[in-house]
Parts: sequence; structure tokens; C-alpha cells
Amino acid sequence: MSALQELVDRTAVADVVAGLAHAQDDRDWAGLRRLFADEVLLDLSTHHFGRPPTTVPAGDLVELARGTLTGFDCTHHAASNLAVRLSGDEAECRTHMIAYHHVPADPGVVDHCTMRGYWQLRLRKLGGRWLITHWAVVRTAPWEGSPDVYALAAALTTTAKEE
Repeated sequence: MSALQELVDRTAVADVVAGLAHAQDDRDWAGLRRLFADEVLLDLSTHHFGRPPTTVPAGDLVELARGTLTGFDCTHHAASNLAVRLSGDEAECRTHMIAYHHVPADPGVVDHCTMRGYWQLRLRKLGGRWLITHWAVVRTAPWEGSPDVYALAAALTTTAKEE
């Protein structure tokens, strides 16, 4: 691989990582879908969800994100310190992640949650585009706020659907 091609690929991978953060915060579900291969190994085993790693169709992954994030009035995903390893048409990227989630709540109820950790991504170049094939969300620090806000957000999403 030429030095120029390596720079182009590193920049493209960094754009995918930034796109992953922005699409979630912007609720850009079509944009989020464009970042993934048709199937993705999703690993939330160290996140509070405790789900074992599972392979999911990209459309289902986007619906999971939509269902999880819609009830929040704002989120902020900040990715930094990208470490990218390229190997032909495959790449691995680890990026520090701080994810802030806020939900409207009654006075006295904790209304936010911040997760600190990293995303471990594997990507493959398919059709000239870098696409995510594996996404692990790894929490490495205690929660700030309360992870119970996810349940509050889900209840708000359910209430909005019923109205």
C-alpha cells in the first residue's frame, strides 16, 4: 500500500467514526445505516445492557439505536484518540468515547447519564467504502449520573408511539 493510499484510508476510517457519533446525535438513521456492512457483530457485553455479542442485520442495528435514543432530548457522543490499524481492505480502530444522554425527568430524578470508555471497531472496504463489520462499546469507568435514564427514555418513546 502506498503512503498516499494509507493516508486516504486512514482519513476515510476517521470519517466513519465521526459519522457514527454524529448520526446518533443527529438522529440521522439513514446516515447511520450507510456506515455499516449488511451484518455487524455488535458487542455490548461490558455496557450496562450486558448483552452477549451477536451478529445483527444492519437495519436491525439502526432500529435498536433508534429505539434506544429517540426518548432522549439530547445526546452527545465524542470520539477521540483514534488508533487505526490497516491491513489491506480491513481495518481496526479503537477510539475513546464519552457518551452523554439526557432525558426530561421529574424534579429530583437523575436526568442524565455519561458513559466513558471506547469503541472498538472493525471495518472492511466494500465497494470502495469503509463499512463497520464489528462494533464493541466498552465501558471503562463508572457511570456519571444514572443508567436508569435509558428506561426513562424508553418509556417516553413508548408513550409517544401510543399518542
